[in-house]
Amino acid sequence: MFDSSVSILSVVDVIRTTQIETHFQAIYNLSNNQILGYEALTRGPAQSSLRSPIELFNQAQLCGCLNDLEAICVESALKNYARLKLTHKLFINLSPEFLVTQPDCLNFFKSLFKRFQIAGEKIVIEITEQNPAEQLTDLTHIIARLRTLGIQFAIDDLGAGFSGLIQWSQIRPDIIKIDRHFARGCEQDSTKQTFLRALLELANNTHALTIVEGIETEQELTCIRRLGIHFAQGFLLCKPCAEPKLTTPLALQCQPELPTPAVFNNETVVHLLEPVEGAQWQTTTGQILKRFRDDKTLFTIPILEQDKVIGIITREELMERFSLPLSLALYENKPISQIMRSNFVAVEHNCPIDKLSLIVTDESRPEARIPIVILQNNCYLGLVSIRSLLKRMTLAKIERAQHSNPLSNLPGNVPIEKELDALLARRQNFHFAYIDLNHFKAYNDHYGYAKGDQVILMLANLLQDICPANSCFVGHIGGDDFVVIFYQNNYGELLNQIMQNFNKRIDAFFSEEDKQKQGYYGHTRSGEEAFYPLISLAIGVVSPDIHCCQSHHHVAELATDAKKQAKKMQPGEIFFCRRKIPTSLFAYPAKQQDPLQLQG
Repeated sequence: MFDSSVSILSVVDVIRTTQIETHFQAIYNLSNNQILGYEALTRGPAQSSLRSPIELFNQAQLCGCLNDLEAICVESALKNYARLKLTHKLFINLSPEFLVTQPDCLNFFKSLFKRFQIAGEKIVIEITEQNPAEQLTDLTHIIARLRTLGIQFAIDDLGAGFSGLIQWSQIRPDIIKIDRHFARGCEQDSTKQTFLRALLELANNTHALTIVEGIETEQELTCIRRLGIHFAQGFLLCKPCAEPKLTTPLALQCQPELPTPAVFNNETVVHLLEPVEGAQWQTTTGQILKRFRDDKTLFTIPILEQDKVIGIITREELMERFSLPLSLALYENKPISQIMRSNFVAVEHNCPIDKLSLIVTDESRPEARIPIVILQNNCYLGLVSIRSLLKRMTLAKIERAQHSNPLSNLPGNVPIEKELDALLARRQNFHFAYIDLNHFKAYNDHYGYAKGDQVILMLANLLQDICPANSCFVGHIGGDDFVVIFYQNNYGELLNQIMQNFNKRIDAFFSEEDKQKQGYYGHTRSGEEAFYPLISLAIGVVSPDIHCCQSHHHVAELATDAKKQAKKMQPGEIFFCRRKIPTSLFAYPAKQQDPLQLQG
């Protein structure tokens, strides 16, 4: 029950008396489990019908005082941010109408920043997609002016309305916040995963950071991390509160390490090096401008103090500066060190491309979006352009995609075979598990292929969740056939975890009726009706003799026999094969020493 003395407050009373509270919800960088920033969320008076922000803002819209409410919400957010001495970014929700119609919006923010001693670089304005401004031209104009204060912009709830992509193309946001709808149950929904991948790729191509909202389960968190999304918020990580804590959420502490496969075959950045002549810091700005004008292929010049890099200057930044009135007269004869960029990424010449790609794709590091400085013994050597790196990364992704399963995105036959041959070549002991779903065809026929794909995705995610990337190799042969290569001797424990967790998760994929009957009717290949049990997991494990087995063919022979035996066992049991050498090697032990006899 609401307190009647409070609940009769109108939204006008709330605005006049500023009876609102600001709560903060943390946004996390999943790459390092650190806080990226806080979203400021408004709450109305306690015990009031206007406590809910939805009701509060709806009433303000009806009363024609939405701008007034948004103004006091911004002021409250900045005031409490300063009071709590928060240091991370502050995300503030504002409608496009507020930005367009607020009188002298630039000075409105300037005065608040000065009053609360907050730098504009700390602020991110989230523009709501549901309420697009009627005139995007006016919106982009005011956004350009506010960006001069260091403010960044995000599109909020992307995918919840119809105008998000239009705003995206016009506003060029720094950050994209994907609506919670795409996070809900994404681990079991291949369509949502496809949307998330597409939005992430589009964001990367437009140099925007991607945040997924509404993460509520560990499975959703694992799924978006596996898709390559590095920023998230939601009740699983942190609930909104008036005084946020800085501790790492338990959900992040428990998250398994994701695989980071080396896709560049140990190539170093030297393979991408572009020799670009540097300029000493005393060089005048006019001379640098002349170099850019004379060489249309030149986009970045490193600035040196003798042979040490102290900054860089880009064509785009220099031309933008000189487009302002009187800039040429002011800076033409000044040393370039006065306007050079001092925040840049520099790596040694032997840095692996894999490592550099992680730096460049770290969306929390905007300085990694410009060319990378390459050093040798801390002295300038050359540059690597983002374009050349992205081209190499794209080629690597294409090569990997050609040999990956299109549904699970796990390595397919070719990478599996290469891994087995490499292990045998270096005589490294390993254990090979062949994993298969019993009665999967009958399930597909009964529930449909879309539901079958969800089961396969569930198993793929389960294997990656349980099998550590640094001690296991998870592959997907195709259909419902998976493999796991274990490099350590704890494979029995991990396989038992896989079996137990599968038996728990698979229950959600059957109807109550089928669970009661423990199966369903279907048809055999000959068309006869038959009763099929519920899906179960078959696991056959082999530990090949690395001195006798000569190629992946021998391992495959052992594993195929082990899988056949596993499918004969009771559900929940695992078949551990004692045989270490395939029968093909027993058949002609002597003849293998004589190629001529093999031909005969």
